[in-house]
Amino acid sequence: MAVEAAALWGMAWGGSGTPWPAIPLWVAAFAAYLCAARYAAAPRRAGSIRRHVWTAGIALRAGVFPSAPALSEDVYRYMWDGWVQSNGVNPYAHPPSAAALEELRTAWWPLINHADVSTIYPPAAQIVFALLASAGPAWWIFKLGWLAADLLVARLIDRLSSGRSVLPLLLYLWSPLVVVEVAWSGHLDPLGVAPMLGAVALAGSAAVPAWRSGALLGLGAAVKFAPLAALPALFRLRGPGALAAAALVPLLLYVPYVGAGPALFDGLRTYADIWAFNGGLYRVLERLPGHPDLAKWIGASIVGAIALRAALRRWPLERALLWTIGAALLLSPTLHPWYLLWVLPFACLSASRGWLLFSGTVFLAYAGRGAYLATGAWPEPAWLTWLIHGPPLALLAWDGWRGRGSQGLARREGVTRGEEGGEGQDGG
Repeated sequence: MAVEAAALWGMAWGGSGTPWPAIPLWVAAFAAYLCAARYAAAPRRAGSIRRHVWTAGIALRAGVFPSAPALSEDVYRYMWDGWVQSNGVNPYAHPPSAAALEELRTAWWPLINHADVSTIYPPAAQIVFALLASAGPAWWIFKLGWLAADLLVARLIDRLSSGRSVLPLLLYLWSPLVVVEVAWSGHLDPLGVAPMLGAVALAGSAAVPAWRSGALLGLGAAVKFAPLAALPALFRLRGPGALAAAALVPLLLYVPYVGAGPALFDGLRTYADIWAFNGGLYRVLERLPGHPDLAKWIGASIVGAIALRAALRRWPLERALLWTIGAALLLSPTLHPWYLLWVLPFACLSASRGWLLFSGTVFLAYAGRGAYLATGAWPEPAWLTWLIHGPPLALLAWDGWRGRGSQGLARREGVTRGEEGGEGQDGG
């Protein structure tokens, strides 16, 4: 933990330049994290180190929290969306660069990325942006909100692992990716991951009304749309009531913003049409001859097929979310490092070696940020793409072929999620 803390804190307080020295510091932090995971995976280390895992996880976050975000400017977009709402403006109606909003521009306005594109964030995120901005549009206030959700995610992971093993908790709390992307860079993703995990916690209980798990899944989708991929599995597991609740929650939350009219989804359309960054399998598919959008259609078809299989085979919601969202990320033209926060909790619960490795290699996508800030162009050489995506994909394929599925390190501790919920029996 000391090695990981020194490396991550060094990045946050002066070592954030890419590729040097941030990448070497990241490699040191991730190697220390893997060593800690092997230690925690040993038998008879369940309750004995749980308190230390929590204390160290909070300390890792506290060490980077006071540092301003340096690897991403997304937090300033969150602040802007909340700021304009506090001034009575619909955030979907105008992009930040619109002349109509010129009088609302702040000292941090120039830091907003893609200021000519309307917001892409769904309504639950917008409501929270407005609430946090009412306390003052400052990045540390927004990071406090995401940290609260982050620690709730950790608590839910501990609950879902039944407290019998400390490994899933350590894999999440000590994850360098979580520490960097949430506590330092201030990404909102735990705000949606927390209700999604709450839906998983309730989905397996027949004593809980089905609509509650559906409503929580819908709430997560109203932060980012990723959990919607598991709707077929939710319907199969909990019935039409859960499905209706999951669909109704985002629709109701959009109601206050419908005044934006056709502009309501302008940002999302732009994102879907032109955004491309750190694509892995997508880059292979886009080389196929045919329609320019063929790669996107193939990717969507594969994700749809996995979602259908999850429903027909009655996969547990946890497994359905891991592999539908995971497949969408692997096939997406855009894979920012923080996107993996949506599958990381499930990777921690199942100790999936491939996904955990991906949480380390994905950081290498930042290697071109220094050149981007200097020239305006983000270099993405082919060798770097293969280094980021190749080893995790190979490990996922190997574990699947060997029949290990999502179990990975869990076999070392004698606890597998697949044995508890019928999961992981056909190779994941």
